[in-house]
Amino acid sequence: MTARPPAAAQSRTCATPTGDAGGTRRRTPRGPSPQKTEATRLSIIDAAFAEFLEHGYARGTTASVARRAGLSKVTLFRYFDTKEALFEAVMQRHIASATLALQSSPMQDNESVGAFLLRAVAPAMDVIDSSGRSATARLVIAEGLEFPQLAQMYRRTAHEPLVARIRGLAELAQSRGELKEPALLDYPELLLGPLWLAMMNNTVLHPQMPLDAGLLFRLQVGLLFDSAPQRSPSGRRKAASGG
Repeated sequence: MTARPPAAAQSRTCATPTGDAGGTRRRTPRGPSPQKTEATRLSIIDAAFAEFLEHGYARGTTASVARRAGLSKVTLFRYFDTKEALFEAVMQRHIASATLALQSSPMQDNESVGAFLLRAVAPAMDVIDSSGRSATARLVIAEGLEFPQLAQMYRRTAHEPLVARIRGLAELAQSRGELKEPALLDYPELLLGPLWLAMMNNTVLHPQMPLDAGLLFRLQVGLLFDSAPQRSPSGRRKAASGG
């Protein structure tokens, strides 16, 4: 029986000459490209989102998430080491992205606060259901009592930054004489009330008769701020097709 050469000897046989006085250079295996790494990460988040929506946080498992993503658990844990980290990634993608858009969008010259909200935020409210934000918020409410860390995570990553940004905009509007309702300074959540109503109605209370979250947001902006032209309603509230 021929003895297997030691690992060091094997590595020398795979070395590639460099041309420097007989020196050698070991081949370094290439890792996945940044694009592939990000694509894998997003596929895991999408799989986790589907898993949590179908089974909830408590019954959803990392093994099932891996199967949905077409990966091994070992690969999944290279990206997210706990189920809690997976859930946070879901929230970052479906919820915190809207807050980030509000925080990163600069106001234009001579733009009122109300007009800024209609331009920078209202489009995100138009897709609040299709983007997965409504479903994620519903999941946090459903699981938050049993797993308070999920509610805390939601508050930290999405709710508190958004409320802080609204308060700052309310203060700016007040200084410009654009604020119709001074109570917004103490209760910035007033601007978000119609959104929560729409999210709960469309996912739990009455999904067959959905509310237009974008329209409700625009109407609320018009009630709270001056110089905020509203979009005219396109028609009466209609039942969801196929409902």
